[in-house]
Amino acid sequence: MQETDCFNYLSDLMKNELLLKSGWIKIERIELNKLRRHIRIVYENQGGSKKFNSHLPNYEELRQFIGIKLDAIKKHKNMDIKIQGQEFYELIPGNTFFRDLFYSKMSSESSQFQEYNIDICYLYAFGKTRIQQLNESRIPAFDAEISGLSDRSFSIIVSSTLGNMTEADKVKNHIIQQLQYPVESDTRNSPAYSKGTLKELYEKLDSNSMVFVLISRDYLQNENCVKQLIDFTTHNLDVYAKHTFHILLKDVYEGDFNIFDSLGRSELLKYWKLRIEQLEENHKLLLKGRKEQEFYTKLNIEFDEIKGIIEGLSRVVDLIRESTSGSLYEIFLNKVNSREEFLKLLPKPKMISPLDIKLETTYKRIKIPSTNNPKKPEFPPYPFYTPKYPASETYKIEIPGFSDVWLKDESTNPTGTHKDRLAWEVVIKYKSLIEGLKYKDSDALPQMSIISSGSAAIAIQHLFNLFNLPTKLKVLVDYNLNPNFKKAVKDIGCELYECDLSAKLLSSEDIKELTDNKNGIDITYREVLDPTHDNYYDWMSYEILQSEPEYCFIPFGTGDLFINVLNIVKIEYFNSFVSKHDPRFFSNIEKLKRCSFLGASSSEPETRLDKLFSNYLPSIDSFYKYIKELKDEYACVGKMTDIYFVKEKFVDEAIAIATRLNLTFEPSGMAGLALLLEKKDFIPNDAKILIVNTGKTKDVERLKK
Repeated sequence: MQETDCFNYLSDLMKNELLLKSGWIKIERIELNKLRRHIRIVYENQGGSKKFNSHLPNYEELRQFIGIKLDAIKKHKNMDIKIQGQEFYELIPGNTFFRDLFYSKMSSESSQFQEYNIDICYLYAFGKTRIQQLNESRIPAFDAEISGLSDRSFSIIVSSTLGNMTEADKVKNHIIQQLQYPVESDTRNSPAYSKGTLKELYEKLDSNSMVFVLISRDYLQNENCVKQLIDFTTHNLDVYAKHTFHILLKDVYEGDFNIFDSLGRSELLKYWKLRIEQLEENHKLLLKGRKEQEFYTKLNIEFDEIKGIIEGLSRVVDLIRESTSGSLYEIFLNKVNSREEFLKLLPKPKMISPLDIKLETTYKRIKIPSTNNPKKPEFPPYPFYTPKYPASETYKIEIPGFSDVWLKDESTNPTGTHKDRLAWEVVIKYKSLIEGLKYKDSDALPQMSIISSGSAAIAIQHLFNLFNLPTKLKVLVDYNLNPNFKKAVKDIGCELYECDLSAKLLSSEDIKELTDNKNGIDITYREVLDPTHDNYYDWMSYEILQSEPEYCFIPFGTGDLFINVLNIVKIEYFNSFVSKHDPRFFSNIEKLKRCSFLGASSSEPETRLDKLFSNYLPSIDSFYKYIKELKDEYACVGKMTDIYFVKEKFVDEAIAIATRLNLTFEPSGMAGLALLLEKKDFIPNDAKILIVNTGKTKDVERLKK
């Protein structure tokens, strides 16, 4: 704190007055963003729920809350707050100021505001004026001359692919000539010119070593580069972040493969999906040629590696995009001409805020005992529940006309439906997002959006509440959704948004815009819809297969559960060729190949299966294609495997039977039973049948207790 500031502050305290200054002050965006986040945190903790945009009435509630907070500060510290020593000034900023702060000037690199308005915001967000807050949290300036870092000699390794050796040589020469650091080369996809695996490369680094990684389309489409990057950063993120400087080539920040654009990231993912399709075509050829086991083993290994790349690609692309250490290729060569300029691009020290400490506690509490060990199950999540495998019960029920019918009952889950399993996967995703905050210039988690008819939203927010995640799920519902469900979604803590979902097919970008979540994550169209991605409902799928049914009836809404069960069947079918199954697989593959899986849905807008009807199913054509492939190309599922739309009269019959059996269910959860009744003439009465009951959402008040 400067002497004059310190003197004024102490003088104010002696007079029991806090005097705020008038006049314009210019503030950088990084500071304003932090202030905005903390204002939002305090506002939401007080019960605020409005989104802040161009509409001035949206700021009235915030102004009321600020008034309450200022009164509390004055009472607690027994002091007056004045502007220029005058009591007649209106302390609380006007709506126009808030519109500028939260809307008009959000993207500006720096903005000017009245100093007293900013101080009022700091008092609301932190309980201190701006100068008090900055001085208490101030860290030594990252100034090369002051810190002495300009005299520090780094040793540099420039790492690239064979396809980018020309660019790598230019970077290498620039470092030698302008920065005067010693430089070595590493070619990732060349055994002769690489420095071993990433693990071997980084293990040899000392505190003065940096790896300049040239990120290009060639790098992100090279199996060796991407696989090692995913594997290494999964277990050694601290080491990677400390010693890595990314240099981005133009083909990953412009054009079709721009990693800062959602379409560009989709194009990168599409490349790897095509690789999977090629492997599956090879598998078909092997089946026709009846090759030896070693061929299947090799194919399975490659399949697993590509699948791992698809699952981890988004995470490493985000790591590259949001890294605080790096530069664009052209800027590095043209602008970084001294050690001082280079040092400014290295990661800055990050202060630990109360929010960081809170997130660290949450991070440690989210425990994942194993990914596939049935002796160490992960669901329902510890410490709030006792994990077990199977997590829900399967028991025999009496259905007229059949002698061997079993029910897989998901109603015993935490919120009463199978959506709790999805909710747990979302919490696991947040665990990785929390870890990623260590390497970003941010202390705020991205928010998630979803289209939901209630069950999924309630299940996800319930776990957010239990694990104390400082975020609210943004839920988009149809105007015509049952008012009770809307109330339940809001009561559990979600932010509710409404629109006409029948008007058009919404993209993820549309959903984020409609839920005021432009920079967040949409989880409506989850990557489980890709047949190579199976980490949603994977444990539940293995529990279903464990029953070894001849006919399995599953409710079909988004298709996530149904398609994922088929994914697991296909994976274990592939695994049977190498006699190496997942540890959770306790079934006979020959029996499963004869099992028909029937997805039960409705095409009627007014159906009682309200959780299953959808105006648009963007992936339905790919689902049908996938099912046909499993039946005709691989013959790994029964001939009746398909998606069916149930007639409403059978829904009524199913509800009557389920009620008589005292089951806990919603009509949508009994869609499988309704389909069984409709197809009874096509199914032997002594066949082993499994019906999946997806359950019924529990009362929110009960969950909140």
